[in-house]
Amino acid sequence: MSGLVRAESLFRARRRARRLRSARPALVLAIVTTVVGGVVWVGYASPFLRLTSITVKGTSRLTSAEVLAVARVRTGVPLVDVPVGAVRQRVAALTPVARVRVDRDWPHRLVIEVTERQPVAVVSAGGAAGGDQVLVDGVGVAFAASASAPAGLLDLRVPLPVLGATSTPAAAALKVWTQLPTAVRREIRWMRADSPDAISFALAGGPRPGGSMVVWGSPADGADKLAVLATLMRRPASLYDVSTPSVAVTR
Repeated sequence: MSGLVRAESLFRARRRARRLRSARPALVLAIVTTVVGGVVWVGYASPFLRLTSITVKGTSRLTSAEVLAVARVRTGVPLVDVPVGAVRQRVAALTPVARVRVDRDWPHRLVIEVTERQPVAVVSAGGAAGGDQVLVDGVGVAFAASASAPAGLLDLRVPLPVLGATSTPAAAALKVWTQLPTAVRREIRWMRADSPDAISFALAGGPRPGGSMVVWGSPADGADKLAVLATLMRRPASLYDVSTPSVAVTR
């Protein structure tokens, strides 16, 4: 009898184990469904992760209101539902904006951090001082009109660029500008670029009273041109043409 009892107990134990194994997937699924449902509810339906404030940083030329107007984000929506990439693209389309970063600051805030373009040169209507002026950044993008440009900017004489567009002559001239030593930059009164391959600049100082003109050509071979120019300027001249360094010309 004792053997039969033990066999029956063993049979019952195995049957319970089989039931537990068969019920385990359903139990796991129920737990996962509950957890996922809770996460979805917290993210989308609960008031805990709703957008309540938007912070704009880094603006000086633009106002926060201008940035928010193009960002087109409403408070009260789930923060997880804010299209960060789309907001970034819309704000980046503003002409004075060089870069923009958009971050969710959990649990309730969106942060839009703007880096504005900085003026390096000023272009005047007609290529001469006076009249309307356009500010250009270091890569040749015309990003703002100004009645009076800030002091210390390069006087850049190129075809008047369209606001929001990159001027290829301006970009080429500014590439040359970055290649020049500080001592040469200080002597430049203005820089001209009728095209990306026709760059020249006027020097206030130099060996000739009243200054000299330098014909640079394209931005290519900058180091060679600079070395040839330094050699040529040992003798006074009104013009130094280093556009082809191997056959430089003075007069």
